[in-house]
Amino acid sequence: MQDVDLAQAASELYGLSPDDFRAARDERAAQARAAGDKDLARAIAGLRRPVVSAWLVNMLAREDAGQMGELLRLGESLRDAQEALAGDRLRELSAERRRLVAAMVSEAKRLAAREGRAVTLQVEREVEATLQAALADPGAAAEVAAGQLAGPLSYAGLGAGEAVASRRASAPSRPALLAPPPRSAPTPAHAEIKPAERKLPGSSAAQPDVATRQEREAAQREAREAAAAERKEREAAAVRQAVQDAVDAVAGARAALDAADREATGARAAQEAVRKRAEELDRELSEALAEASRATRVLREAQRSRDAAARALDAASKRLERAQQAANRLG
Repeated sequence: MQDVDLAQAASELYGLSPDDFRAARDERAAQARAAGDKDLARAIAGLRRPVVSAWLVNMLAREDAGQMGELLRLGESLRDAQEALAGDRLRELSAERRRLVAAMVSEAKRLAAREGRAVTLQVEREVEATLQAALADPGAAAEVAAGQLAGPLSYAGLGAGEAVASRRASAPSRPALLAPPPRSAPTPAHAEIKPAERKLPGSSAAQPDVATRQEREAAQREAREAAAAERKEREAAAVRQAVQDAVDAVAGARAALDAADREATGARAAQEAVRKRAEELDRELSEALAEASRATRVLREAQRSRDAAARALDAASKRLERAQQAANRLG
């Protein structure tokens, strides 16, 4: 199989949208088959179509190299701080992690909108989980940076190398770890040794049995030491995760407290503004009532003046009428 051709095909295919992936993959596999490279055709045909969340993370890796590089560097810093149990540094980096992951999720939603695809809450959660896995696990970080994910990643919280993921379909599967050799049941001290099996010390026949027993004991000792080392690593990883969880909880509580303080400050400011406005309105109302009272008095005075003028006019009109009547009699 030509690994270069497979890597090139995978790079091209995982740059496509999920809707276009299957047809392009089958076409590339058919081309390889027509060229006589059956192994390459089989490998290309085995590439899995990416789910929407994996496609969006691939898009981030391909189109937003700046933020992706920042994510990878932040992951290294976080892991170093966890190893050193540096609380202050962890708090600082945790705040940066939340900011960066939120920004990259928003960018993924923007890319999806550009391609005319809506992002569901489940897809958004898978994108965030994949980015968090890249921050926590170097292996996941390498896969995310390659931009060839077929499925989302998640982090189990058990230390480096423990990312649980739908891996890139182009990546070769890892061979299963060899199990340690089974322990042989120890021979009881009082077990009877048959005459045919009894060996004299120093005899050539006894030496292979001694060597075999020593090798078996060494293998058992190595297995126990490996199991103890693995157990210690799990315990250390659990402690690191507990520290990280506590740091996140403190940071979240501090952020919630800051938000509550800002909300309370805003509420007090709004209350003070409303109180001042109420006082202003009350003062304006008092002034308006006083003005209305003055206007009422002026109106009454004007009405009385009008009535007096009307009476004067009526009296003058009557006098004029009598004077005209007297003039007519004289004429």
